[in-house]
Parts: sequence; structure tokens; C-alpha cells
Amino acid sequence: MNKLLVIGYIWPEPNKTAAGYRILQLVDLFLEQEYEVVFCSAARMKPTALPSFKDRDIVMRSIELHDDSLDNLLIEYQPDIVLYDRFLIEEQYGWRVRQHLPNAIQILDTEDLHFLRTARENAVLHHIELEIGFESELAIREVSSMNRVDVNLIISIYEMKLLRDQFPVDLEGLFYIPFVIDIEDIQKREASAVSFDDRADYCTIGNLRHAPNVDSVKVLKHEIWPAMRKIQPEAKLFIYGPNAPKTILDLHDPESGFYIKGHVANVDQALSKHRILLAPLRYGAGLKGKVFDAMKNGLPVVGTSIAFEGISTQFQSVDHFASMAVKLYSDPISWNDQVKSSFDILKNDFDKSAFAKALFLKINSVRQNHPKTKSLENKIALHHADAHFKFMNYWIKAKKQ
Repeated sequence: MNKLLVIGYIWPEPNKTAAGYRILQLVDLFLEQEYEVVFCSAARMKPTALPSFKDRDIVMRSIELHDDSLDNLLIEYQPDIVLYDRFLIEEQYGWRVRQHLPNAIQILDTEDLHFLRTARENAVLHHIELEIGFESELAIREVSSMNRVDVNLIISIYEMKLLRDQFPVDLEGLFYIPFVIDIEDIQKREASAVSFDDRADYCTIGNLRHAPNVDSVKVLKHEIWPAMRKIQPEAKLFIYGPNAPKTILDLHDPESGFYIKGHVANVDQALSKHRILLAPLRYGAGLKGKVFDAMKNGLPVVGTSIAFEGISTQFQSVDHFASMAVKLYSDPISWNDQVKSSFDILKNDFDKSAFAKALFLKINSVRQNHPKTKSLENKIALHHADAHFKFMNYWIKAKKQ
């Protein structure tokens, strides 16, 4: 039996964050191919993460930072494939994997391009021109990490193009795989989607610890929602999502129809009640879980280009956000057209079976050629990078003693 080891940034909670949903969706693809799976992390275990693992045939192992616990696991388990959950994890542990298992296939799930998200955030918050390139140390680190592994899983077609056009990455190592969904599931969802007349109010959703989501809620509260209430005085907006800081909780204002609801256990049930999802994201990267979830539940989205990036080219500018949202809210013909378009996009562009087949063809191709594909330049870069991270780890370990 083939073996997969996942090294997690945190213990995923798929009903709370898009990142948790993403990494477990990838794990599910391996489980469906009858891989044995061990998931390890140095993060603190949360009881709320346990149900996702109990529902799956996954062995959970805790490891520690800056000690030999991962080394022992690698030697004991001998995985064929190691999946890193974000480039920060490859930086932390990649040298150990290459030291003990030089023939293991290493896969990096980029989650989103961290340097892109950070560059956009800096541009928006500091009112400066957007610069996407090696001006930032983060971009250098992230692209370097990508060049140390065999396969990089890229969630957004926009990010695939960006990497191909502007960065010195091994194109053979890039593999596009977005959020995916089973076609039968989509067909069932489309057939049972709640109608226009049976829905009411506006909503948005997202991890409220995530900076782009915090920013978008503040934009809603201070800019967009007041304009919408002038047009639609009785309108209500429900904000769903875990981990809300006090600055967000303090925005709760029933008198203005602005409700901070917090975490919701059943996302599908919550989204199926509402008529429009608002996504005025000013920065971010990757695919937006809120948009994907809305589309799955027949819920039209009014969002920015950032919100729709990698999913659809349709978007509304923030300048006309309020009027666009209110117009769609009261227009059943346009509303139904967008619902149909959303389901068509999911069926055409996010078919789970097609992406799963392509992924394992890619893995088999790497397996047949591994590690002969490593160039001399790549081996030199690996040697120096691994030495750097190895001795930095030893220094931190010694400093703590």
C-alpha cells in the first residue's frame, strides 16, 4: 500500500476555514486511491479538529518543533509521498525529509501565494503601487521552497499564470488543482437549491481572524452597508465566521441591520437561507472559500475581482457595490441567471474526477523519473538551503536548552 505523510501547519478544521477544507480535500483524494495516510503537526491539538479525523481513516501524530520527533516518524513510517501544508512547513521540515527519505516524492500545497496576498495587503493599506516580484523576501523564500520540491499544487489559475510568466520556477513542477466537487453532488445541489422567494437578507462568511476577511467586514460596515441601507432601509446583513476579534464583535449593530453571528456549524444550511452573499475583498490570494461555498448552495455573490479571482471573470467594482447588490436582490430573473451560471461553472471547471485523475498521473510520472530530474543547479541550491535550515534548527534548539 502506498503511504502519504501530511505535515500540517495546524490541525485542520474544514468547517471553519477554507485552508482546512482544502488540505483535507487533498487528503481525501489520496484516501480514495487507497493510500495509507498519517497526518502530523506541531500545532496544539484542538478538540474541534478531532471530528474531521474520526470521519476519515487517518492516523494522527503530534510532533515537536526543533527536535527529532519527525525524524523518528519518517524512519518508522517510510512514506512514499510527503505533503507539506504551505511553504513555511517545507522550510521547517523539508531538510529532514530529504535527509532521511531522499527518494520520497515531495509535494507542496501552496494554499495560496503568500507573497501575493501580502503584497496586495501592503498596497491597499499603505496606499502604494502594487509590486509583485522579488522585491520582497517573502517572494524569494516562497519561490525557493517551490523549487525544492517535486510538485507544487496551485489552487488558482491566475497564480499559475503569474508563476509561469514572472518567476523562475520549474514549470514541470507546477500542477493546477483548485477546490473540487463531485459532479453528482453538484447536480443534486442544483436540483434542491432553495428558490429566490424562499430566501431573505444578505450575508457574508469567513474566518474572522484572516486579515482580508477582517478588512472586508470593516469595509462593509463603514462604506458599503450604509449606502445599501439608504436604498433598502429594512435590509439585514448577517456576518458568519469563527475567531472574530473584539474589533469585529464591536461592529454588531442590530439597529442598522448589521449582525455579527460568529461561527456556524452548518455552512450549507446558513447560506441556503440568504439571497445574496457580499464579498468586497480588497486583497487576498488563492480561491475564496466563501465564493465557492455560495456557488455550491445556489447563492449569488456580489464581489470584487479579488473575490472571484480563479473562479470567474464576473465581478462588480466596489464603487457601485451597493447599487449592484440591491438591484440583484430584487431581480429574480438576473438572480436565477447567476445561480445557473454558478452551477455551470462548478460542473465545467471544478470536476473532482478530472482533477483527481490528472493528479495521480502527475504523481506516477514523477515517481518514474525521480530523482533523475534534479539538475546540477537544483542539487547545489538544495545542498545550501538544507544546510541553512538544518543549522538554524540546531541553533534554535541549543538556544532553548
